[in-house]
Amino acid sequence: MPADMSDENQSALEMGATSSGERNIPDPGDNRSYSEEEVQNLLKALKSEREARKVYEKEVKEKAAMLEKFADIQPEEYRKLQEEVATSAREKAAVEERTALLEEKYGSQAAEAAKARDSANRELQEFRKRYALEKVFFAAGGRTDSADGVSFFDMLANQIGAQFRLEVDGSITVVDNAGDPVLDKESGRRLNPEDYLGQFKTHPIYGTFFKGNKGSGAGIGYGGTDTVGMTGEDLHALSRDELFQRAFG
Repeated sequence: MPADMSDENQSALEMGATSSGERNIPDPGDNRSYSEEEVQNLLKALKSEREARKVYEKEVKEKAAMLEKFADIQPEEYRKLQEEVATSAREKAAVEERTALLEEKYGSQAAEAAKARDSANRELQEFRKRYALEKVFFAAGGRTDSADGVSFFDMLANQIGAQFRLEVDGSITVVDNAGDPVLDKESGRRLNPEDYLGQFKTHPIYGTFFKGNKGSGAGIGYGGTDTVGMTGEDLHALSRDELFQRAFG
């Protein structure tokens, strides 16, 4: 092997140049001896890279020379071209700035609108659930009268409303704390909401929220008996605050 070839090989290996297009190219970090074929592969890769770089540099120089020649031949056109490039750059920057401002402004507004929409949807769903629950409450014998804007249904719904879920068809389902439907122990089917509310008729407080059975006189304001035969208390003279304390104290 010629001496100059050996020097070139050593220089190429120290540079660490490689080519993915050639196979069997040695690793410069390896301390082992390289065969003549491996060295030749590395030299070919280096030569290809140098030729590609020369072509690129030549194209750059040619374009720069053409631009200079154009500037010499038509300086006014060249000046206009430069001004147009500068103007285009400024307009692009201005558009990007305005776009960023609009995105910031309307992006926050869109987020607020989406938040308000979600809140409105939740309120609507809650309204629909209370409406459906109120119908079930009345069907179960719930009292319809109210005082000072507060009804028996409102007091009961505020306490047990979370135990119901509104379905797509507008009906409600009794659910447990995990949100799963509560099943009737006898039938294995979903517990009827009216039956669920009916269980509260025997409650010492909630029982007064329902009408008495067959004239038994159960409920607030009546001195008769409730659904389990217990003597009811006449609560007509109680204030609203006292009524709330009795109900939820």
